[in-house]
Amino acid sequence: MCGAHAQVLSAAEVSIGLRVAGTTRNDVRDALWKERSPVKTFGPRGTVHLLPTRDLPLWTGALGALPPSSNSLPADARLTRDQTDEVVSAIAEALADAELTIDDLTAAVVARTGSWAADPVVPGFGGMWPRWRQAIHLAAHRGALRFGPNRGRKVTYTSPQRWLPGFRPAPAPDALAGLVRRYLHAYGPATPQQFAQWLSAPRRWATQLFDSLVGELQQVDVAGTVAWVSAGDTAPAPVPSHGVRLLPYFDAYTVGADR
Repeated sequence: MCGAHAQVLSAAEVSIGLRVAGTTRNDVRDALWKERSPVKTFGPRGTVHLLPTRDLPLWTGALGALPPSSNSLPADARLTRDQTDEVVSAIAEALADAELTIDDLTAAVVARTGSWAADPVVPGFGGMWPRWRQAIHLAAHRGALRFGPNRGRKVTYTSPQRWLPGFRPAPAPDALAGLVRRYLHAYGPATPQQFAQWLSAPRRWATQLFDSLVGELQQVDVAGTVAWVSAGDTAPAPVPSHGVRLLPYFDAYTVGADR
């Protein structure tokens, strides 16, 4: 799978545990907070995921290159492009040497940008969130933010560079090509439209991306439908599948392989 859904962290623990023999929830937690081999961050569709830390440059390089998504907020509530860039820069600066709760991060962003960032215009759970919160997932996609360990019951955020020295997003063309290959290996055969749905990206953009990778991809026929796999990735598994495995709640496969 391309990452584990972690909006509810216990769901990610079960998803990973089912795929790695002998793994317990404590093993996943130790890997996340002690070994730091996965990272908790905003992944596809702005949804919280656990992703391999070693692949974070690829993920941020690819997600940071996605076309802007549509915004359902009223025009006077949205961030402008300049304001978005300003907020992301403020987040990067605030988290460079700190682990901050959402309230701490709000204060730091407003102090670095202006009172407009605090305007309560974003519908949230139990009230209205400040304007800058529209850009929190974009900050993660651009490599400025990741989740830190909880402080009691409160979530914290920090910089990826604090846990991955030398980190920087990979160049967009290489990162997007790598993401397509990983998606097709995990969920293929698939179409550009299915890839676009998984990312919440424009279908035309996804089709153009697949077209640009024609030398790296291979067309196959799936019950009369043309789909794609990574070139050469057509051999059956050495051990035939057997039995049935029930997927846990919020499992990433239900979205990535949605047909």
